[in-house]
Amino acid sequence: MAEIRGPESIHSSSAKLDQLLDDVQEKADLRMAKQDWAQDTMKDMMMERSNPFARKIREKKRLDKENKLRRLQKAQESGDKTKKRPVSKHMQQLADKFAKRNHELGSKNLLLLREQLKEGMDPEEILEKVQEFFEDVSLADEALEFLEEGTTGELGEAVRKAKDELNSAHKTDITAGKNIRAKVREFSEKGLGSPTALRDMYRDLIHNPRPATQLFEEFATKFNYKQLSQVCKFLFHSLGADLKSKGASIPRGLLSNLIRESRTLQAVLGVYRFFFGRMNLVRKQFEDNGLTLPKQCTFETMARQFMRFAAERYPTPDKLLRGGKKLRIDDWTQAKIIVFSQMRDAVRQMALDLIYKSVSHRDEVLQAIIELLEDLEAELEELEVELEKEELEGKKHEDKSKKKKRE
Repeated sequence: MAEIRGPESIHSSSAKLDQLLDDVQEKADLRMAKQDWAQDTMKDMMMERSNPFARKIREKKRLDKENKLRRLQKAQESGDKTKKRPVSKHMQQLADKFAKRNHELGSKNLLLLREQLKEGMDPEEILEKVQEFFEDVSLADEALEFLEEGTTGELGEAVRKAKDELNSAHKTDITAGKNIRAKVREFSEKGLGSPTALRDMYRDLIHNPRPATQLFEEFATKFNYKQLSQVCKFLFHSLGADLKSKGASIPRGLLSNLIRESRTLQAVLGVYRFFFGRMNLVRKQFEDNGLTLPKQCTFETMARQFMRFAAERYPTPDKLLRGGKKLRIDDWTQAKIIVFSQMRDAVRQMALDLIYKSVSHRDEVLQAIIELLEDLEAELEELEVELEKEELEGKKHEDKSKKKKRE
């Protein structure tokens, strides 16, 4: 006959079942954390290849993920398992709402973060816990907003103070992140880089404004032409979104100046297009003169050298000639004439007034190129004359040799 269990026995079995379910859930969380860590690591590596700005944050993100994984493993191995509080329908809906608004947050991450908060935590401890989950201050601010809506009592007050402290310390960065959220997501999905890397790029621009020619020089060494085009579009549209928002991240006058510089940056891309269109002509001229086009002499490197020269305060033929060394054309006079002729045409044919300090500066750039070409053509003529003399002397010597043989 089956044993009839009393209420205490039933309650004990239920408790064991709950504990077993908790153990299963913790193992599942650990397994999921390992999978997420591996997937995120691979994703970060791919992003780093497409966007060098992601490199500077990848190492710290990797360490944070490893530390988080170790904490889960340590908790499981030590048997320190606190009983999980069931997630209320309200908290689940709240987490889903925030995750839908910004997919970087993730409802599971938000709920896990809320689970980590304990009564008695002070604002500094809460901030530290939030930044373990979300290093980016924009994401941390949104996570604190979630916690603020989902937490009451003394802990809720501590959350509000933590949010105030974060905003006080990083107001500009947080505001910028909110204002350009849509553009960050759009260009991240296009493969320009991770959302955090794109936000860092934008923040670097608003914290350290610099001329378009300097930006071009920085970006040209990090991105190829196709990527550089997307970078310019991202910055231009993000600045516009920031300017149109109710509360801009920096004074609107400064944003307007940056927008003008970003327009100039877009105009500079025309330099790339110009030299790209000239490459077939350059190759043909090299072949016609029996020259091999150096691997270093591409439309991208020519565009960069042209922009560096155009940015010179005092452009001179010598400065332009030194730039030719980086194109590996300094050993051939004819090669220098071919390449620098393209730069002369770039000044004449392209409306690049935005990149020059003034009309007189543009004329100085053009005059320096023309002077160098005149010197090179004179040098080439001298070489041709010397070659003709050598050929003539060689012919005379050959005739004398033949005459002696006949005698």
